[in-house]
Amino acid sequence: MSAVPRDEQAELSNDEIDARIHLAIIDAILDHQLPPGTRLVEAPLCEAFGVTRGTLRRVFVKLAHERVIDLQPNRGAVIAMHDVKEAREVFEARVILEGGSVKSLAGKRKVLPELRALVKREHALREQGNWGEWIRLSGEFHIKLSEANQNNIVSAYLRTLIARTSLLIGLYETPKRNSCSADEHGGILDAIEQGDAERAARLMEHHLGEYASELLTETGQPKEVDFARLFSPVRAA
Repeated sequence: MSAVPRDEQAELSNDEIDARIHLAIIDAILDHQLPPGTRLVEAPLCEAFGVTRGTLRRVFVKLAHERVIDLQPNRGAVIAMHDVKEAREVFEARVILEGGSVKSLAGKRKVLPELRALVKREHALREQGNWGEWIRLSGEFHIKLSEANQNNIVSAYLRTLIARTSLLIGLYETPKRNSCSADEHGGILDAIEQGDAERAARLMEHHLGEYASELLTETGQPKEVDFARLFSPVRAA
């Protein structure tokens, strides 16, 4: 999270401030700074972000709608816990949509140089240990792969599903996973460019199925969080 100059902060609208707080919390989840079950205490968070409770609660409502947090009676906002069944259902929905999408692309024998470059960036981020950015770029690969098929309805559904699975990966998975998604993405692209529709769909199913089977085997534990230190770079004026 990069620091925002004070003079720039002063010019931000309420929507822009809300968006920065929302993104900061998502970033912290993807970077494993806020494990499932962590309580988001309003007073220190308002101080950390330099905002009122009303502003923070607007962001909480959006995060709750996205199922990133739970708003619990007498506890307030808590980073959501997700069960295995829910995680697998989300990934299964992606398999159905993305399997069909890559089959269609392979039938057209699409050549996708932009996605080849993205896979190289994925690999570099993984090697650098940049976990949060790698999760984002991995999701972007799947979105752009769907967009290459030029079906706006499928792409819209996938954006929602990919956002949810990216958060699940950020919440529950650790960087020690042995298989490298960049290599798996490269294999899917190979099958598409070679016109092998069945192999492309099979590789996509295996790729997403691995996440579904391994997700939630180890869960993070709630911990004390220094919100002032964690969120000071995005503090409002």
